[in-house]
Amino acid sequence: MSHPIHYRLVLSAASSLVLIPALSVAPGTAYAACNTSGPITSCDASATNPWTTPVGTGNVAAEDGRTVTVGTGSQLAVGDANAISLRDNANVTVQNGGTVSAKGINNNGLYNTGANTVEFRNNGTLTVDQGGQVLATGTQGSAEAVNLQGTGNVITNNGTIKADHAAAIWFQNTSGLNTIVNNETGIIQAPGNVIGASGSGAVDFTNKGQVIGNLVFAGGNDTLRLYTGSVITGNFDGGGGNNTIFLSGTGSSSLPGNMTNFSSLIKNDSGTWTLTGTITGVTIAEVQQGTLALTGNNSAYTGQVLVDAAGTLEARAQSLPPSVVDNGLVRFVQPDNGTYAGFISGTGAVEKTQGGTLVLAPTASGGNTYSGGTTLTGGTVAVGADNALGANTGGLTFNGGTLQLLQSFNLANSRAVTINAPGGTIDTQGFASALTQGMTGSGGFNKAGTGSLTLAGSNTYTGGTTISAGTLQLGNGGAAGSIVGDVANNGSLVFNRSDTLLFPGAISGTGSVNQAGSGTTVLTGNSSYSGGTSISAGTLQLGSGGTTGSIAGDVTNNGTLVFNRSDDVTFPGTISGTGSVTQAGSGMTVLNADNPYTGGTIVAAGILAVGDASHATAALSGGGNTTVASGATLGGYGGVTGFVTNNGTIAVANALPQFAGSGNGSFTINGPLTNAGLLQIGGQGVGNRLNVVGNYVGQNGSIALNTYLAGDGAASDRLVINGGAASGSSSLRITNVGGPGAAIVADGIEVVQSVNGATTTASAFALAGPVKAGAYSYYLAKGGVTSGTSENWYLRNTVTQTPTPPVVVPPTTTLGTPPATPSTGSGAIPLYRPEVPVYAEVASVARQLNIQQLDNFHDRQGEQSLLTENGELPAAWGRVWGSHAKQRQDGTVSPQFDGSMTGMQVGHDLYADTSAGGQRNHYGLFVGFAHATGKVNGFAMAVQNLDVGNLAIDAYSLGGYWTHVGPSGWYTDAVLMGSSLSADPRSHDGVGAHTHGSALIGSIEGGLPIPLGAGVTIEPQAQVIWQNLSFNDLNDGVSIVGFNNGNTFLARLGVRLQSRFEAVTATWQPYLRLNLLHSSGSHDTTTFDGTTVISNGTHQTAGQLNAGLVATISKSTNAFVTATYTTNLGGAQQRTVMADAGIRWSW
Repeated sequence: MSHPIHYRLVLSAASSLVLIPALSVAPGTAYAACNTSGPITSCDASATNPWTTPVGTGNVAAEDGRTVTVGTGSQLAVGDANAISLRDNANVTVQNGGTVSAKGINNNGLYNTGANTVEFRNNGTLTVDQGGQVLATGTQGSAEAVNLQGTGNVITNNGTIKADHAAAIWFQNTSGLNTIVNNETGIIQAPGNVIGASGSGAVDFTNKGQVIGNLVFAGGNDTLRLYTGSVITGNFDGGGGNNTIFLSGTGSSSLPGNMTNFSSLIKNDSGTWTLTGTITGVTIAEVQQGTLALTGNNSAYTGQVLVDAAGTLEARAQSLPPSVVDNGLVRFVQPDNGTYAGFISGTGAVEKTQGGTLVLAPTASGGNTYSGGTTLTGGTVAVGADNALGANTGGLTFNGGTLQLLQSFNLANSRAVTINAPGGTIDTQGFASALTQGMTGSGGFNKAGTGSLTLAGSNTYTGGTTISAGTLQLGNGGAAGSIVGDVANNGSLVFNRSDTLLFPGAISGTGSVNQAGSGTTVLTGNSSYSGGTSISAGTLQLGSGGTTGSIAGDVTNNGTLVFNRSDDVTFPGTISGTGSVTQAGSGMTVLNADNPYTGGTIVAAGILAVGDASHATAALSGGGNTTVASGATLGGYGGVTGFVTNNGTIAVANALPQFAGSGNGSFTINGPLTNAGLLQIGGQGVGNRLNVVGNYVGQNGSIALNTYLAGDGAASDRLVINGGAASGSSSLRITNVGGPGAAIVADGIEVVQSVNGATTTASAFALAGPVKAGAYSYYLAKGGVTSGTSENWYLRNTVTQTPTPPVVVPPTTTLGTPPATPSTGSGAIPLYRPEVPVYAEVASVARQLNIQQLDNFHDRQGEQSLLTENGELPAAWGRVWGSHAKQRQDGTVSPQFDGSMTGMQVGHDLYADTSAGGQRNHYGLFVGFAHATGKVNGFAMAVQNLDVGNLAIDAYSLGGYWTHVGPSGWYTDAVLMGSSLSADPRSHDGVGAHTHGSALIGSIEGGLPIPLGAGVTIEPQAQVIWQNLSFNDLNDGVSIVGFNNGNTFLARLGVRLQSRFEAVTATWQPYLRLNLLHSSGSHDTTTFDGTTVISNGTHQTAGQLNAGLVATISKSTNAFVTATYTTNLGGAQQRTVMADAGIRWSW
């Protein structure tokens, strides 16, 4: 039958609740039989059961070598007697489900040691399988479940060994060794001590299962082996002798109570054992493998503690013995605060975990000597000296923990420092310390404490840097000391190196930055820290020529602050101190505050803008010298105080391209200005001012101004000299901003203003080149006509008397100093620009070119007597001609052309017929090309007949004609010609533009020959030419020029005297012709920007003399030539010499 199993709660050594079965075995109804065959006894479950007869006769030789097996389900149950009593070399096995029990009361047993359930003497074995039981159920105090009378015995328990009123196992031997192995399923139970001994024999007890009761050894040299997962419910005591306890296994267990009467404690295997008591009674404690955790107070321990290479000793500072030889790992598990004043030596390492503070304060004079390094995984380790961290070759590793300094000292430079991913902190408190070695690792570093920490090595940890408090200094005045990554700065970050350090990280937080070294620190990150920046020495450079590198807030600069970026960046902070500022990058730096630093400014490259349009109060107010290098620019809407030397550009307000979208403004220099570069005052529109409060010295510098070139008082940018003296030489570059040009009759347009007693020398300013608008050229004059303007400089375009014509060196026309300043009401002479006569002459030359191309019937066809053909396409003709013309128009600028004109024509009679009455008609077409080129003189720059430029015109023509010849030789010739014109007028200043035009010309002509005899005839002639001329507007970069030329007429009255004589090979017809020419029609007008109109007359009377010759070379070929001289008889001047040659073929 089954046996009832009851459970009771027991607090295990691992401080957990363990269910312990309490077995009660009641006799069953099955049968059992123990059969003995020789030395072997086997008990089974057959009848009778239980077997009640003892097996064995005790201490007799016959019982040596006996084997007893209690099989599955078998019960061997005796009363007040021994159940199994054998002698040496016994082998007893209780199988699963088997039970051996005795109920001792007062029987002394066969060995006279009580009614023990199982007993034998030497070298025997007892094996209790899982489910097997050996029970002592009687009340006799000396009747144990197992009693070993001698030595060399082994008990292996996988089941239950239990005594109700005695010890479960008893050893009678006084020497030798007996062994107990209580495996994982084994239970050894007794109401008091589970084992006992009568002498000093040794016991080797291995417990992997449960010991219910106390475990107290006797006087032998005993060994206790405890495995993780095992249980001892009571106390354990090594008793007398030299005893050893082994803590073994691969799991985790705890052992309560103090270590009593064990001389050696050995932790082996990979598991973890926690001792909640003390190890005071242990002479030597050795951690060979795994982890031994001490939680009791072992401060009074005087024994030896060894940690082997594979072992770990864990403890709080209060639990760790005062001396440890650490060849593995000592781990301080410190959730609270504690101080360890003990000594740790060896080749192993130390680790600190959990959140408390551990103070390592070794009392040994040399400190701790362990060489395996220190790892800070949690909380804080506080030390007052480097040697508290062991040998100086041991590393320091941060895994999230903190190293706190208790006084000022430096970590040994031979101590490697590693920061792993959880990061690490050094808390200097109020002390100073330095690290000359570099910190490595993937974690981040935090500087805490109000003191200072100097990093003088090359630090390569990659997790970033935090300054929670105090000062973190990079470098100690030498060429080393660096970190990588960003910095969260809530304290002070100091750069102190003598060389150049590139720092690419971004600095954030509420802290400050100080440049303290004599070298250069280059910040290329975009930093946002708010605690301000100071430069105690050396150079702090923002950017390295790229698009990053910035700080926020103010700068106290007692060294050098350098801006070096390629893009545009605004610095809103204030710069103070005795240091200097350098703009070194190719981009633009905008300073929008009043910056009182006194060390001066160097603009070496790019642009330094002092104030944008919203910060016109921005200034460099410290008074230091400012130098602008060649290629660099200073400017903005603010101002500079101090001596300024400009070898580059000073750009005012929106003259900076980056401010082109902002309004006009001013830039002020409160101090002397030496200008060897460019003052770019002109920006967008008109209205910028450069104020110089002090002396101005031009060293061949330039000043660029925008001006609305018009009449008096027109708007212009200005250079304002306030209270100083302007000297040297500077050239003004004037850009017209939409001004149409207009006559100046008073002061003019002010471009340099002198106020508060300022003076200017006569040579201080000059124009850099011609200044033109509309029809006018402007010159620069010192002084105006109103009171108090004598030191000002104005643009004017009128004079009061004609100056000496300047020497003209093409392509630039310049004007000498005007001889007089006009006064209000005086007759001012305008300074028309040189292009005005050139443009004004375009129409006249084009008109004359068309007239010479059209000419008259005889110059085109030769002689009317040659027109004898009939039919389709009866004849063709061609002519070339050339002339030299010198012509002048009356009008505003009296333009005069002096040059050549050439042309050619090719024509063809399309049809010819002759009536019965001898009336002949010829119809034809012609094409032609003509070209005029020459120089132009005229009234310009207040000078009459000034050589001003050149004019070239091309004309491509197409015409048709009808010629009627009467029987007596009279003729009528009608022509209509259209021309496409291309004109290129250009002054000697190189100003001009190409334009196109067109002309339509009609001519009607007639003549009547009257014979005088002897082959001589006289022929009166009349001709009227109408011409309509039109040119497109042109834009020469100065103004838009419009042409209005309208209709003109040329009337010719002439008489031709001709003779005729025959030769052998030809017929010759020489002639002379005298013409009277009269031109009339609309005046030519040339308009500049729609305001200034230049008018030229077209009326002229001229006389013309022609000498010609017509030759009939063959029946089909005729040639003709003409020479012409024309001169004016009234009106505008004209002198023309012309030659004409033609040929006619008939078929």
